[in-house]
Amino acid sequence: MTLIEGSNITIGHLGIVAGMFDKLEIGKYIDEELAKKRHHHINHGTAVKALTLNGLGYTESRLSLVSEFYEDIATERLLGPGIKPEHLNEYALGETLDAIASYGPTRLFTGIVLRMMKNMPMGIQRLHHDTTSINVTGEYDNESRTRLIEIVRGHSKDHRDDLKQFVISLVTNQHGIPVFMAPLSGNKSDKKSLLKSIQAVRESLVTDQKIYHMADSAFYTEDNIRSLGWQCHWISHVPLTITEAKTLVSSEVTWTSCKDIRYKYAIYESAYGEIPQKWVLFHSAEQQNRVNATFRTRLERQLKKDKTALKKLCSKGFACEPDARAVIDRWFRKNPRYRIDTLTITQGHRRQSGKRGRPTKDEICDVIYLPICEFSLDDDWVQTEQDRAGRFILASNDTGMDPESMLEYYKEQNAVERGFRFIKDKRFHVSEVYLKNENRIAALSMLMVLCLLIYSVAEWWFRKILKEQNATVMNPRKKPTSNPSMKRVFFLFRRVRQVLERVDEKVCCHILNVNDEITLILRMFGPEFEKYYV
Repeated sequence: MTLIEGSNITIGHLGIVAGMFDKLEIGKYIDEELAKKRHHHINHGTAVKALTLNGLGYTESRLSLVSEFYEDIATERLLGPGIKPEHLNEYALGETLDAIASYGPTRLFTGIVLRMMKNMPMGIQRLHHDTTSINVTGEYDNESRTRLIEIVRGHSKDHRDDLKQFVISLVTNQHGIPVFMAPLSGNKSDKKSLLKSIQAVRESLVTDQKIYHMADSAFYTEDNIRSLGWQCHWISHVPLTITEAKTLVSSEVTWTSCKDIRYKYAIYESAYGEIPQKWVLFHSAEQQNRVNATFRTRLERQLKKDKTALKKLCSKGFACEPDARAVIDRWFRKNPRYRIDTLTITQGHRRQSGKRGRPTKDEICDVIYLPICEFSLDDDWVQTEQDRAGRFILASNDTGMDPESMLEYYKEQNAVERGFRFIKDKRFHVSEVYLKNENRIAALSMLMVLCLLIYSVAEWWFRKILKEQNATVMNPRKKPTSNPSMKRVFFLFRRVRQVLERVDEKVCCHILNVNDEITLILRMFGPEFEKYYV
């Protein structure tokens, strides 16, 4: 009995990823839509599967390194008989990215989602819309006249305005599972992008179910609300830049307590954007406590900056005393958090030439008026603002919706934010971009979201099985849970490897480190997953 050299290779959690890829028929659908046109050993479905395993494999995503990644992976077991690491070269994978770009990343992803929904119904009553920016460095091939996106500078949500970027528009359901994506140029506005994603989802995901579209305050504009009308139901956070909202937040309120004791609410009507709506003013005790903890400190810090700013403004001098007083009055109207302690206006002289220094003996100078103002925080204003902290407004054009459901649905907006955190999580390296062609980057953005799709469906489905079977797995603290993250499940599989031994003239395959817990998990996942570990 002899161990075959180089046969001790990893399966790990990648069998689960491969099993979910198969269960959702992603490879099958891609091969139906993207015909293989060149001589490469692998088809496009297999190439996408390889990139997905690589993206969820805790390693690099650079195309030129994918074949090196698979040198320690059970490639034939996961991707199919006869497929070797050298077949997964940057030319074959680059051709797949080109094929996805030509077909349309959004169109292909939507087709995958529709196929998934037929095989695995999960409900799409509540959809959450948002965008995020992916920062990149270097120069990009922008000679193509058919560019899908432009890598340019724009508003960076990672606060890296010095870097170029592209944007991903993402829609997830209430389980955090993506149902729509679109790659966008780096300078696209959220206000327009969110409206377009809602319109695109309405066109592609046709259903008899009542669907609510959730979006943050960037969506809430008169034009967007008017464009959607009253037939498309939405829930949004109302920005306090709107005068009506600002007045409401500052008003005296008679509150109604929520079932969740952390919140209370008051109901109002609005016709903002000429669409009848229900506005609900909420108060969050937790949010108020967070604000109050640092409120005074932030105001004191801003007070120092504003004193310097006003002193600089006054040092210019004014032509007459009324002008000086008017400027001071205007400044304090813009800064109502302050009260004037003392204000004196003195006379001074300024050389007509504008030069500095002492004027000559006969030089004529202009008389100027210099305000000297001492001010401090207005305690009444501070107390009022602290009392109003924790208030926010949610709006919906479904005027029959109850406030508690509106709050519950909107709080699920965190599902799409979790998706973006996943894409940017350095442990998965899904968002690592080493491409220079903008169309390929657009295609890669679809693969980023596809990784999120596979991960989130696997997590949702496994939790569903655990609850149905009243089963649990052990969490990191060695306590049973029926709500594990898929990262935790992946971690349990970290030591699973494959080795080949030669016994006489026969080659035997052994799967190592499969314990009882792993066996139970695979049994719950089903045959599509078990086949990768036997």
